[in-house]
Amino acid sequence: MIQSKILLRYPSLRTFFNLRTNIAAFSFVSCSIPLFLMGHVTMGIAFSLGSISCGFADTSSVTKYRIFDFLIALPLFFFISLGIEVVFPHSLLFIASLAIISFALFMLAVLTPRLGAIGFSAILLAIYAMLLHLEGRPVWLIPLWLTGGAMWYIFWQALAIYFLPNQESKDLLSDLYQVLAKKLMLHDKAFVLATDKNQLFIKSAQFRSQIATLSHTLEYRIHQQFCCGEDSAKLQDIYRFLKIAERINEQTRLMYFTSTPLLKQYNPQWLESIHHANQQISQYLSQVTVNNVHFLDIPEIDFKTLRQCQVAENAQDEAIAAHAFINKLDIIYLLLQELKNKSTTVEITNKIVPKPIVLTWKWHDIASKLTSQMTLKSSYFRHALRGTLSLTTGLIIVRLLHLDFGFWTLMTSLLILRPNLSMTWIRLLQRLTGTICGLIVVGGLLHFQVSTDILPFVFCIAAVLFFHTSARHYGFAVFFVTLFVFAGFSLNGQGDNIMLPRLDNTVLGVFIPLIFVFILTPGWQKKSFPTQLSTTIKGYKDYLISFNLYLSHKDQQHTEKLQHHFQDCVVYDTNLFDHWMGYLGEPQRNSQTSEHILLCSRSSNIILRILTQLNENKENIVPSAQVESELKNAIHSLVQLQQLLQQSLNHTELFKYISKQEQFIYQSFTYIEDEIYRLDNNELIALLSKEITLFLNAIDHQPA
Repeated sequence: MIQSKILLRYPSLRTFFNLRTNIAAFSFVSCSIPLFLMGHVTMGIAFSLGSISCGFADTSSVTKYRIFDFLIALPLFFFISLGIEVVFPHSLLFIASLAIISFALFMLAVLTPRLGAIGFSAILLAIYAMLLHLEGRPVWLIPLWLTGGAMWYIFWQALAIYFLPNQESKDLLSDLYQVLAKKLMLHDKAFVLATDKNQLFIKSAQFRSQIATLSHTLEYRIHQQFCCGEDSAKLQDIYRFLKIAERINEQTRLMYFTSTPLLKQYNPQWLESIHHANQQISQYLSQVTVNNVHFLDIPEIDFKTLRQCQVAENAQDEAIAAHAFINKLDIIYLLLQELKNKSTTVEITNKIVPKPIVLTWKWHDIASKLTSQMTLKSSYFRHALRGTLSLTTGLIIVRLLHLDFGFWTLMTSLLILRPNLSMTWIRLLQRLTGTICGLIVVGGLLHFQVSTDILPFVFCIAAVLFFHTSARHYGFAVFFVTLFVFAGFSLNGQGDNIMLPRLDNTVLGVFIPLIFVFILTPGWQKKSFPTQLSTTIKGYKDYLISFNLYLSHKDQQHTEKLQHHFQDCVVYDTNLFDHWMGYLGEPQRNSQTSEHILLCSRSSNIILRILTQLNENKENIVPSAQVESELKNAIHSLVQLQQLLQQSLNHTELFKYISKQEQFIYQSFTYIEDEIYRLDNNELIALLSKEITLFLNAIDHQPA
């Protein structure tokens, strides 16, 4: 109850109540600090590192799959670390075996994502074994300690599964509702402040991307559990909350509002009332959890009074968008009231998300799956090759130069390597920044000669904060890991010696994978953008074709198919914006190219908003010759646009056309943004056809 009250007052603190993260942090601290205090520092470090590795291997949401994963990980951890101990003195054998084993472990991701996570964690554990190696110890000792740490992690996770079932799904759900609240608050800023539409779109799209990720992750987790028979009333409740969140998100897509001088002059109090109502709903959203919704008071809002405001005659047109905003807010309010309803059985169809990926143990199928990916066209193969080359090159350099704590180079390379240049470059900057800031603090601790009695507390606090920031803020996580590494080594009498080696090995470790990403198909976002744009256009075309069929046959089958295509459109539009975000993360980006990608993303989003409005009103649209004609025109334009993009997938050519028509494209969708709220269904379809035609003409570099 106390926790619930704290979270109601400070909902952002919910991040620190994430179950799996807290269990991982507790496992790490509880298996290291007691050993530190007993004087077994190296043993404590080994146990804690084994616990971290097991945390990386633990990715499933289904209890029986988690058990399978643990049963695979434990012997793998022991034998991988034992192999490191055996080959450590023999450099050539060490390098060759690392290359072969790491490539095989990277390629496990081809079979299932869960095995990919186990493979990654096994490589990380192998590097930890290198860091802890000391001549004269029995070869089985470090492997035993590392595996013991993994078993300690499993023990605490098993207790959490038994006593707190579905808690991780609840954590994801609360994160989803918090992001929804932030997105809703963003959309009403225009009621009280002047807003830049471009910045509003960017910030809103960032929230859309977060919502899409959380929603997909949670739905996949729930679907896995249902497929494996882990049904319960609470899980049904979580799924119901998820579906309501998706409907709220759909409404926010249509809640763009731009206040005008006339409205601000004649009806400032009305605008303030709408803003206040939105703030109340947003605050309620940010506090929602499955556990507290039944005693959380929903705000009292009189929408009838809100709609009855007298608007000046010459501001009537501007008020239409405000009334549209109120209508969407009312729908969201009704959806929030549904949250308090008791759980009802929810039917999960196989069309929602794919079934869990389960490994087949037929060796022929496994071999066939692996060999089919042995090509540079495969993202799995490219990532495995980059990872193997990075680790092998790092090991060769460490052995040739006899670097102190040199295996940090390998660990850094493994942790910053990502599938493309943009993600790797961002990770590189975060790693360097976090390390440098951490070393500055370490320098201060060394200067003031911090007592060894305080170091265990530094270790604990830094470790807990590391676990809570590793998934969200990698730079902060690196900062905290630098602190707890210093504390651990200081307790072992080596604290004075880690500053320069830590910095040197980090710098070396970040640039080795960057080089191989550059060499092996870096995945430039600007080059892949035309392909993603073509995919998005195809999604819109498929939706309109399905929509046309739906108008003729309004049955369950066509409704489900239409909704499936609509969800695809949402995903494609989000991916288009993510391309722009990825491009911003690349080194030596061009500001004009960035503007062109963003321009296409905004045009796509305008089309999606029109489709969202049509999808919402689909039951009220009556088939007619005019509707059919406009739909066919829109489909024809989309087909032409898709063909044009497929013919000119050269990004330079595409951006050159956009550059010459940039102002024309911007003016077209700016006009359409303001018109969406004023039109009926038939006019919306005509507007959609017009927007697609305008964009086609711009890309084709022909006058409209």
